[in-house]
Amino acid sequence: MKIILVNYRYFISGGPERYMFNVKAALEQRGHEVIPFSVKTSRNVHSEYEPYFAENIGGSDEVFVEDYPKTLRTYFDLIGREFYSFSVKSGLKKLIKATKPDVCYLLAYKRTLSPSVIDACSELGVPVVNRISDYNTVCGACSLYRNGELCTDCFRDNDWSCIKNRCVKGNRVFSIVRYLSNKLFWAMKFDSKISAYVCTNGFMKEMMQKRGYDGNKLKVIPTFFKEQAECASATRKKHVDGEVSFLYIGNIDESKGIYDLISALEELSRSTNKFRLLIVGGLHKEENEKVLRLLKEKGIDNLVTFCPFRRDGKVFEYYRMSNVTIIPAKWPENLPNTLIESLYFGCPVVVPNFGSFEYTTDTRVAFYYQAHSPSDLARVLGEIISDPFRIEEKSKACREFFAENYGEKGHLEKLLELFDSVIKRK
Repeated sequence: MKIILVNYRYFISGGPERYMFNVKAALEQRGHEVIPFSVKTSRNVHSEYEPYFAENIGGSDEVFVEDYPKTLRTYFDLIGREFYSFSVKSGLKKLIKATKPDVCYLLAYKRTLSPSVIDACSELGVPVVNRISDYNTVCGACSLYRNGELCTDCFRDNDWSCIKNRCVKGNRVFSIVRYLSNKLFWAMKFDSKISAYVCTNGFMKEMMQKRGYDGNKLKVIPTFFKEQAECASATRKKHVDGEVSFLYIGNIDESKGIYDLISALEELSRSTNKFRLLIVGGLHKEENEKVLRLLKEKGIDNLVTFCPFRRDGKVFEYYRMSNVTIIPAKWPENLPNTLIESLYFGCPVVVPNFGSFEYTTDTRVAFYYQAHSPSDLARVLGEIISDPFRIEEKSKACREFFAENYGEKGHLEKLLELFDSVIKRK
């Protein structure tokens, strides 16, 4: 099978790109040909197909919108990529004609490639399977999160809240543009040109159905963790010995719940100090400094170790060093890699009882606390510390749960079955 793989970046910048390269490698190992289409930047992994890639916005080599050159071309490109880019469409059509793929696996494309990639495939008879990696299909802010709470206001007023609440970067103009681009998506019937959607969890499917997407086109296929020989041979973590080792790994920002976690630890420290927390993350210096300052102010810096992100492939060592992973998200999350990796390495997870977590975990492997409540998080952490046998019990179930839900073999079987079904229908 020949598969066009469309994504707005062709280098690892986060979880979605890790998935892209993992699924590409897994498909190729099974004898399928994977043909990438993306945006040209100097950071890209080498590809023989890069001459077909779209030019970067503003002709720059930057990745983030705030770094693009402030030129007329940049603003013109930004509007085109938000609504419809004929140049992107032309490049993808040339690639399709040259390679004659059977199916397009469409990953992230909005605002950097543009919805015109869907038309490029549709006009040349290539069925499109679109994997959804955030809540952009149902929420202008792509997160279902506002002012510290789950937000579904747009479900009620047909996206008008996106403008009213300035949901895109707190900017009214950006929010109007997002509102209009969402309306254009439906006006140009792009949904009818997509053969199937891949949802990473049941919560996402539920939200999309509520926004009017056809439930028959929504397939839940969770992300997978690509097992590596060096990981499989050493997945045992240390046992609880006197104190519980907690782990937080991920970005440092308010929506991830890091500040709720710090508040919970402050409360917990008043009753016990039989724990340690390892924080791994932080891409922004100001947020890192804020966390370190708060830990000191609250008198718990002696209980917490802060480590920067590692890009040397050794990040998995942190799971082996820890007993339990805490994912204190305030937004409903998609399916964080941290959750999957934790289960693979035998670390049970502490998660809020809402959003995607209700679909991606169960009581065999998770400790639940009341969402958005630092006090309840402190209570649950205290119960874990007082009864560490529960960690061992859940840890034993982690690998089985992982194999049932997040293994590579199961993911590829479901994905290829979906590809086959849409190809047969074209």
